Amino acid sequence: MVEIARRSPRSKDMLILSVLLKSVILLFSLGAFIVTVVEAIEDRSALIFSYFTIISNFFILVTTIVFLVADIGRYFDKAWYGGRLVFMLRFFAIIAITMTGLLFDFVLVPVGGIELLNSFTSVSFHVVIPFLSMADFILTNTVYKIRIADIFLSLVYPIVYLGMIMAMSYSGVRWDGGTTAAPYPFLDYLANTWFGKGDYIGVFYWIWILLAVFLLLGFLYRFLQYIAKRRHFHLFR
Repeated sequence: MVEIARRSPRSKDMLILSVLLKSVILLFSLGAFIVTVVEAIEDRSALIFSYFTIISNFFILVTTIVFLVADIGRYFDKAWYGGRLVFMLRFFAIIAITMTGLLFDFVLVPVGGIELLNSFTSVSFHVVIPFLSMADFILTNTVYKIRIADIFLSLVYPIVYLGMIMAMSYSGVRWDGGTTAAPYPFLDYLANTWFGKGDYIGVFYWIWILLAVFLLLGFLYRFLQYIAKRRHFHLFR
């Protein structure tokens, strides 16, 4: 259903901002993935592509290309909006990189040191792309409205990822030089067990915590979109 609203005189300005933000995101994303692919070939390992952050950034890359083309077309009055399914995929990926970006930048870096951001790929995947994508999504997404159903459907993404990782792990795949049963410590059921061991919270509880965070971020983006659309929007689909 299409909800027609007043056409803001700033519509063209918002499209220009959207194109600029997406162009920068695209440049950093392409550069980071080229470096990542080269490093994977040199290391003869494709496990880097099993990391949640990398997968989420890949979806950001694909959807950025689609909506960049749509934005350029709409600037010249071509009525193509990129498609709601692509929007939903972008929304899911935005939630994912918001969670991983905030965790990495404000938890892991303060604990592990600034050297965690000592490469172009690390800065791109954990800082530049996440925060520019957040800004782009909040400020310039003037077409598709985030529905309550979209927020709950976003849980499919981390659940499918979890299923993939556990299937790989139980089949014998190991990460971090063969020392861990999952790409992230909180998913390592061999080290932490499913229900906790000693001072460590179990993987089972981590899963529920992260799914709850996913939902909260989804509702936060819906709230931010509501605020943004009151200031500048011309069409919601």
